[in-house]
Amino acid sequence: MKFNIKKLSYTLIPLILVLIISSSSFVIKTRAAWGDISGESTEYLLESSVWIVKINSLEASGEGAPFNEINIDRNTRYDVDVLDVDNVWGVDFKVKNHTNANSNGLITTDMFFSQFSKFLYYPVEECNRLVNSAFNKDEINRGPLLVQWFFVEPEQDVWDFLDNLTTLEYHNALPNSLLYDATLEAELETVDNQVIFDMYMRGTYVNESSNTSIQFDHMIKFVWDKISGILLGYRIATYMYGQFQGFSITEDLQIINRQSGFDLPKFKFVSGFIPGFEFLIVIIGIGTIFVSSIFYSKKK
Repeated sequence: MKFNIKKLSYTLIPLILVLIISSSSFVIKTRAAWGDISGESTEYLLESSVWIVKINSLEASGEGAPFNEINIDRNTRYDVDVLDVDNVWGVDFKVKNHTNANSNGLITTDMFFSQFSKFLYYPVEECNRLVNSAFNKDEINRGPLLVQWFFVEPEQDVWDFLDNLTTLEYHNALPNSLLYDATLEAELETVDNQVIFDMYMRGTYVNESSNTSIQFDHMIKFVWDKISGILLGYRIATYMYGQFQGFSITEDLQIINRQSGFDLPKFKFVSGFIPGFEFLIVIIGIGTIFVSSIFYSKKK
């Protein structure tokens, strides 16, 4: 299956963009329905977390996952406690590692919509961040920051949002798509009251005017409990290499994070086994978006 945005009438593009933006990642919600999760405490296992980064002649690697001021060691358990639920604003929670050090976090539905949409394009977002924030060996040594989507609203509009992200129409209607040439396979399914989001994306991002040519493989899998909205686990496997604004960049990211005792399924779509189709995709939003807004957001 092939889809080329150049075949669309340019008069239709603004209308399509308005419809997508109003129906998905930039929806402003006035009332939330997080369910009865007050006082919940969930134990997770950071089964694997490895981050290897090279920029020109500089190289660093790290294991584990920091969350604000604390660190979660690789292959250790940690707790996520619900501190407060506000049906307008979201969920206040606390992450506590095996040494009982802890740090607070916050998630709202609007934050989740925006952050998750951008994370689909992590390879290029991350290259952008690395180049614009400079090489930080200490940061990399701590490992990739813990993804904070421990809770989503168990509501149909959230599941519809995720389902929309699996469609070609969503990706192809976004601006600047001619910079990407990639294959995509994605699916949202519900199995035994578990909502499972799978996505595999492989391709290139080329911007000749900025001396940029990046190749990437990006696989993600997230599983939430459909009744409570509580995260059951996720897998991330990302590899990219090439030139970004004249800098030589290579990154390898591998993460497995799951509830203790939960049998986290494997990736549904993996490199080399996809029927595949060609399409054009783009970074979401206006202006430069950094991956730090995804991983590095803190409660203010």
